[in-house]
Amino acid sequence: MYYTIKTLGCKVNQIDSMRLAESLEEIGLAEAPPGESAALCLVNTCTVTARTDTQCRQMIRRLVRENPGARVVVTGCYAQTNPEAVRTIPGVARVLANREKGEARRILRGLVSDHPERVAEAPAGRRSAVRPGEPMRRVNGRSRAFVQVQDGCNAFCAYCIVPFGRGPLKSEDPDTVVRQVEMLVDQGYPEIVLSGIHLGAYGMDRREPNGLARLLRRLVRIPGAWRVRLSSVEPREVDDELIALVTGEAKICPHLHIPLQCGDTAVLRQMGRPYSREEFAELVFRLRELSDRMALGTDLIAGLPGESDRSFENSCEWLRALPLTHFHVFPYSARPGTAAATMDGQLSPARRKERAARLRAIGRRLQSDFVRRMKGRVLRVVPISDGELAGTPLKVLSENYLEGFISDPPTPMGGIFAAKVSRTDGSRIFLERES
Repeated sequence: MYYTIKTLGCKVNQIDSMRLAESLEEIGLAEAPPGESAALCLVNTCTVTARTDTQCRQMIRRLVRENPGARVVVTGCYAQTNPEAVRTIPGVARVLANREKGEARRILRGLVSDHPERVAEAPAGRRSAVRPGEPMRRVNGRSRAFVQVQDGCNAFCAYCIVPFGRGPLKSEDPDTVVRQVEMLVDQGYPEIVLSGIHLGAYGMDRREPNGLARLLRRLVRIPGAWRVRLSSVEPREVDDELIALVTGEAKICPHLHIPLQCGDTAVLRQMGRPYSREEFAELVFRLRELSDRMALGTDLIAGLPGESDRSFENSCEWLRALPLTHFHVFPYSARPGTAAATMDGQLSPARRKERAARLRAIGRRLQSDFVRRMKGRVLRVVPISDGELAGTPLKVLSENYLEGFISDPPTPMGGIFAAKVSRTDGSRIFLERES
């Protein structure tokens, strides 16, 4: 019996989907080959914007259409926050709440048990990796593996629907994380990415102060030629201890993604963000002083309620002067049930789109400036493509989050290797092996 899983949204959702795939394979299902229909289709949804809601509905309908007779199960944040809308889509057999993902093996087995095809027992000796305290064994990719260490969020920023979809903070046991990373390092993965919905809050629910820094100190003691990268960390959670680790530990990538969301302090306060733009600027300038090669990314929401023309222009001017290296920009999308959805000062979709385009242009300029400064430098990279076709350059990712290409990679490939940036092109680097 075949299954297929489609995932929308963040890295945490992608990790959840890998765990769900483990559960399905443990009850005897196999991933559908290209062109084959599946008996069980699972859609792991996102609801961060109205556009993603639409994409989720389109994906569900497409799977129903392309897999006649299949059991279609929908889970994730859109299914969590608006289950009735999902249930009304013809062909949906089950809506699986986020909290039920840990019981996916039992629930999904029951759902397919009456299917004409027989569901086999799990192979002898295999255990479900979604049980508490056990590491996940399935990963995607050959060089980079993502490890979810935390889920949920207690912040409830005025614009954000995510806490309603993911629930409260929940941190994975640090011993489990260490075992997971040890397993992946033993399997030869040179880069491990720690992910979470609110990564900087790791350990707070377990009453472990400085939980993320303490976890990193344990991880960097794992032997081997590998490195760890952090996903997004909130500004006030980038404290002195975390800064010392990211700038001083060789196994931690010099890369921080620090969400700003808006360059106007009054709007930040209205949105429930607990910092000013001055605090944010002080942080990123401090990080740049400590490392001129560190990648410093941020998230920006264009057109939040209350963002006037004047405040937006001031934000643009201020952003151009920051030592940031890349932006993730999203036009504001009013999410029903959030405080911002009913605030005064709502902007039209056209103005949000126009502002998003301007912010992206600033981000491209900052990224291009940073990339040019890397010319002539030696960076440590990992492969992110196979490069198996003759004459095809190998695509790589540097420790400071730059994508690039190298035509003469070392053989065998797979680990971390040093290469010199010979030229740049916008956001890309081109490298040559060190002689």
